[in-house]
Amino acid sequence: MRTARYSKLISKGILLLVLLLGYSCRKDRSDWNPDSQGFNFSVDQDYILKNGKPFDVQGIVYVPGYPGFLPWDIEASTNLPTHLKASIRKDIRDIKAMGLNTIRLWGAPEYCYEAIKNVGGLHFIQTIWIDGEAPDFQNSQFKSQTKAYIRSIVDRIYRVYDDKEPPLVAILIGNELSQASIKATNQAHPNLNQYLGAHIQTDTSRNASEVFLAEMADYCRLYELQEYGRASLLAYANDIRTFDDIDAPFLDFIAHNAYSYAVPFYRPLTRPGSSSNRYFQGWVEEVKAKHPDIPLLITETGLSVSPKVRRMGPPNYGYGGNSEKDQSEGILANIEDLKTAKAPVAGYCIHEYLDAWWKFGYQDSFSQDSNDIEEWFGLVKLKDSADWYSTEFRPSYYSIQNR
Repeated sequence: MRTARYSKLISKGILLLVLLLGYSCRKDRSDWNPDSQGFNFSVDQDYILKNGKPFDVQGIVYVPGYPGFLPWDIEASTNLPTHLKASIRKDIRDIKAMGLNTIRLWGAPEYCYEAIKNVGGLHFIQTIWIDGEAPDFQNSQFKSQTKAYIRSIVDRIYRVYDDKEPPLVAILIGNELSQASIKATNQAHPNLNQYLGAHIQTDTSRNASEVFLAEMADYCRLYELQEYGRASLLAYANDIRTFDDIDAPFLDFIAHNAYSYAVPFYRPLTRPGSSSNRYFQGWVEEVKAKHPDIPLLITETGLSVSPKVRRMGPPNYGYGGNSEKDQSEGILANIEDLKTAKAPVAGYCIHEYLDAWWKFGYQDSFSQDSNDIEEWFGLVKLKDSADWYSTEFRPSYYSIQNR
């Protein structure tokens, strides 16, 4: 599983008063601008729909964190250096050439959206990074800062897509909130069990952390509608460690980060998959079965090729220690498991496009740490060149391209 190192992405802001004007349920798409003729995304019980037809999300996580440029530092920049912009353009062209149709972004600089727009033919999923280790998600200042950050992301997207037609599949309100913070928030607010907002409402079986997600999602929808006349799909990206601690079926679809190596470690009693007999497929089927009438999107899956970990090999592989051949074959096996699961899955996002050298900060970003598993998930290597950095495809890039 991946660790959260994005806490600096949360922007400080002033609380915007939200008028609660009515209700709409998860599948009621009355929020959509009726004059919009572009990218209209909705859902049925199994799929994300693009203009009313199933859209098979084939995506990849992309963070333009080149050495010396930390994601949280460049996110708000509108004046990136020429060599970094050239690398971003090339990366996005190469993602398209790989045959994928969606890029999952985190705190991306405005130029990423410009490059996606100029390359064309790609969609994106936007992550709203929430500090998953905050001591209390219901803290009023924390919520105010999170809402300010939501505004900054939404505004950044629409500055580029000033026609109000971004190819935006969905906005993810948070990713892998920590179990400790979820439990601390719930214990601090035991009577907070429902949210009734302008566009998101829940039943009375929710916990305080889920109510927080509902409030942030409601705010995101309200702001996007008021400012830009559109209402993007909304979800929260959960993972296996907190599967029983937090849930968001009141949003448009279930987003889940699923890794083959995590299943036998965290859920050893998982049944093998119905088709492949692999535990990864069995886990995905279990996640889907929890909410069979809501689409399931696997928002992360992948394998690290970090060198200083003992190799585990197929079928579950390991958290690090995988060969490049393992990475290639393992990701293809995961994709096949999703395609042949007994209930349809809405798609996937591979974690991730580039190796993430930046995980431990600025100085760390200039070299790849052989002991840090998190820096080796990329389908693409970074290579130090004379003046700047180049990229080199791993076999997994080609295996995805030729699948």
